[in-house]
Amino acid sequence: MLLVLFVFAPSVTFAQKALYPNFPETFESPDTAAKGHYKKADVKLKSGDWNLDQAILGALANHDRFNPSGKQSIRMQQNRSKSAYLEMNFDVNEGASKITVAYASYYKDEPCVWRLEYSLDQGLSWIQAGQDIKTESKELKTAEFNVELKGKVRFRINKLGLGNGKTDPSIKNGRLSIDDFAIYKN
Repeated sequence: MLLVLFVFAPSVTFAQKALYPNFPETFESPDTAAKGHYKKADVKLKSGDWNLDQAILGALANHDRFNPSGKQSIRMQQNRSKSAYLEMNFDVNEGASKITVAYASYYKDEPCVWRLEYSLDQGLSWIQAGQDIKTESKELKTAEFNVELKGKVRFRINKLGLGNGKTDPSIKNGRLSIDDFAIYKN
């Protein structure tokens, strides 16, 4: 005799919120010639205009870290006392529920620390989302930030300016690779 027992348990399914058009930002275009210096400048990317301050478009194989199907990513400067920024110069209009960011240490560099920040006033002031991220891996990892933001919002990566590890070996402040920046609507 075969006895079949069915157990019914309530299940909760959460619908994934929609990804904004032109995201994730993969930093694949324009090519590195458009931003090959660390000096602060705006760059037109597929998702919109971004400001790169102490950051460049990097494409060195086995040095810059980018997704397997990609050819370039953002590289943020090392050994600075001042923060480096990868900052949106535009708002997304329907808030945000989640942001994901692929990140890794550049080449053989020391670890570094960065944070995600958001602005509800077109970049006049910034608020930290989540905790600081310490980057120690040479392999891309994905940080996920769950937020509940309404209305217009913009984001930036703030790579903390921890100081110069060349003059003080106790300071760990290597370069940072950023790729696949995704924003989900709220």
